[in-house]
Amino acid sequence: MTNNYDAIIVGAGHNGLTCGAYLAKAGLKTLVLERRHVIGGAAVTEEFSPGFRASIFSYIMGHVNPKVIDDLELEKFGLEHLQVKEVINPLYNDDCIVFTTDMKHNLEQIARFSKKDAEAYPAFFKYMNDSIMVMRELLLETPIDPSDRSWGKFKNTAGMLWRYRKVGDEMYRILDAMTMSAYDYVSQWFESDVVKTMLCYWATIGCNVGPKSPGTAFNILFHLVGENGMGFSRGGMGKISEAIADSGKRYGMEILTEAPVSEILVENGRAIGVVTEEGNEYRAKLISCNTSAKLTFGKLIKEKYLPESFMRDIKKFRSNGSAFKINMAVDQPPQYKGFDPVTAGVNYPAYAHIGPTTDYLEKAYDDAKYGWYSSKPFISPIVPSMIDDSLAPEGKHVVTLYGGHAPYNLRNASWDDERDNFVKNVMDVMDEFAPGFSSSIIDMQVLLPPDIERILGIPGGHELHGEASLDQLFFMRPVPKYADYRSPIHSLYQCGASTHPGGAVSCVPGHNAAREILLDWKRLSN
Repeated sequence: MTNNYDAIIVGAGHNGLTCGAYLAKAGLKTLVLERRHVIGGAAVTEEFSPGFRASIFSYIMGHVNPKVIDDLELEKFGLEHLQVKEVINPLYNDDCIVFTTDMKHNLEQIARFSKKDAEAYPAFFKYMNDSIMVMRELLLETPIDPSDRSWGKFKNTAGMLWRYRKVGDEMYRILDAMTMSAYDYVSQWFESDVVKTMLCYWATIGCNVGPKSPGTAFNILFHLVGENGMGFSRGGMGKISEAIADSGKRYGMEILTEAPVSEILVENGRAIGVVTEEGNEYRAKLISCNTSAKLTFGKLIKEKYLPESFMRDIKKFRSNGSAFKINMAVDQPPQYKGFDPVTAGVNYPAYAHIGPTTDYLEKAYDDAKYGWYSSKPFISPIVPSMIDDSLAPEGKHVVTLYGGHAPYNLRNASWDDERDNFVKNVMDVMDEFAPGFSSSIIDMQVLLPPDIERILGIPGGHELHGEASLDQLFFMRPVPKYADYRSPIHSLYQCGASTHPGGAVSCVPGHNAAREILLDWKRLSN
């Protein structure tokens, strides 16, 4: 391995690998450096108990962009999508509502609680889907800088406006979603709290909010924008990262694990290379960082090289997480007391949302809002081993619990002291809706925001790198003026979840960053 490259990618998360694969495909000599022993960042599959393997952090492949799958031929390199067609929402009074990919089935489920809502749902679905279709196009856009009056930037802005000239009401609907609470948004359409809750649940996933917080309606759209539905990757999320890596390797992309970068070298305002913690130095014509913006700027790049105003904005980027993940080896999957296969119309739900009312979801956030963990957290129990037999021994299962809220910082307390108490709260909720579940547990791995920070190197342990809120989206992500995947340092780029469109395993930040890098590369080469 030589020490001179065209491009160095810092961090082998799925976005870093995606960016590197595209650059290698374009002919750039590319090196990816990863601090851990395994590639993938949050998209990894690891054994957490003897014989049991799980998608340790991220868990759904529904957001992986179809363009990236096609461009990098990921299916050729082993990516296999296992579709999940149903999501169950257990309720009080030994009942539940189950949604599937079949509209007729869903209307029948809604009608059990409100015939009026069943009549309204098709129009709502179209209303929401029209906005989602526009958002899917916006994902692949490079955010404009509305404050830049230069001719080049003006052309970019004008070009984007022209491309979306036929978009009318959908843009207003997206703006509504970015400002309204999820509760108000769905209450315009529905009367049943069961139906409202089913939709509002999406607004709380991965965010430090409750469904009645302003702007949370956008989170519903954000979590449903993925084009692959609610599905798993066979072999876990690590198979996505491995497929991207293998795609890039055929073009010469090199990957070095256990090589944590300690510093990005800057000379005359330009990034020229990196130094690892072991003291190894690698030089390149450009650097692209998959790391969190808060780690890249001020730590890997010394603050003295960066504008004061830029660093002020970086420090304001809200990145403290409140989501938790518990990976469990079990004797049997959850048996929901409200679930009846005949009434639900499905055999067994591999995906569930436990948060039975909108008040329940809001109260889970109330605890966190005042610096404490939820006494009754909302939980997404997922059983990938129901459709993927590669993850657990025969007759056993892997269950992962994802939910909120478990704030990064506790008021006047430490997670060292409160971890077990929080886990008890989670298990109490599970046993309430799936009686006896906790007695089936063989082993577990508990991941709270401080654990995510420690393992993945994400400051604050936020799975999305930072909140997906109005002030941290599109041309504001991660900070104004630098949402185009570039930075104040020449030849230093950003390609991780700190950039547009944010978190989730979509590969889009890596794809978009590579496009901008190659535009600059071509311009400088001519």
